[in-house]
Amino acid sequence: MRARHIIIAAVLAAGLALVWDGERNSSRGAASEAAVRKASQAGQNIGPDAARVMDPVWQPLAERLVREGIPRDAIDTYFSDPSVTFDASIMAHKVDRIVRKRFDPQPAPTKRTLQQSNYGHYLKPWVLAWAGDYARANQAALQKAEAAYGVPQDIIVALLLVETKLGTFLGKDQAFQVLASMAASDSLAAIRPYLTTVGQNADRAAYADVSAKDRAEWAYQELKALILHARASGKNPLLIPGSIYGAIGICQFMPTNALRFGVDGDGDKEVDLFGPQDAIPSIANYLVGHGWKPGMNYDQQRTVIYAYNHSDLYSLAVMTVAEKLRQGRTGR
Repeated sequence: MRARHIIIAAVLAAGLALVWDGERNSSRGAASEAAVRKASQAGQNIGPDAARVMDPVWQPLAERLVREGIPRDAIDTYFSDPSVTFDASIMAHKVDRIVRKRFDPQPAPTKRTLQQSNYGHYLKPWVLAWAGDYARANQAALQKAEAAYGVPQDIIVALLLVETKLGTFLGKDQAFQVLASMAASDSLAAIRPYLTTVGQNADRAAYADVSAKDRAEWAYQELKALILHARASGKNPLLIPGSIYGAIGICQFMPTNALRFGVDGDGDKEVDLFGPQDAIPSIANYLVGHGWKPGMNYDQQRTVIYAYNHSDLYSLAVMTVAEKLRQGRTGR
């Protein structure tokens, strides 16, 4: 049976697509092929002989980052890299979600709708068995985190499973390019050609415009945090893969959360969210920072999980997966 789980895990790592639903708050070598290819292309463009011409769209971001303390030579290198291309459709996708949630609210999810959704995949017996194998392989780190923070290991593993398929899918995009594109898309005019939820509705258009401005400032702060996080770790921010909204690591932290809640779990003086030794305690630290306390009831726990990803269906999925993992581990 264990051999079967290993084969299944390998198949999953090789090609299954990750489900994303809601707001997106490696183990080394576990990045998706697309992310690795894009990151590699970025790295190849950073040589001294590469042609570097910064797209004017980046100039306001670049100047602000320099004013706020990032060295100009680093900023010029990042934004002149040919892999860093402006894409307004990223912010449009984000704003469409926000508009849809405001004007087309969905009923509260149930166990039945969970099973029928893409999240139902994580409740399949072989997926849960694979997650159980992962938990056993990382038992020391999980037990240490549970003892230090009071967060059950089943919650942590459930988050890792739903977020990145236990670190086997880290996103298809370059976190820097995603966040920079969003930070530069600060008006309705910039994203309107890509929107699908606004049409000619004035109320929706006004809401989308406000949302774009708000999310652009949010993305700027995340971009700055990504640069600071990368530089603190001695890494090139252009080589960090991310989600469709710039979340990084096997725990899919936004960069500001990486700075605030990242934990050096293995004591190597570096916070590496792409490996379980640091990602596991970082998740526990994040949950405690958002209100997790021992002895909370189900609804209170689910409220904290909602802070990880603002989706009712997501929080229901994580709680249900965690319950199944606990049952499989303890028999009750």
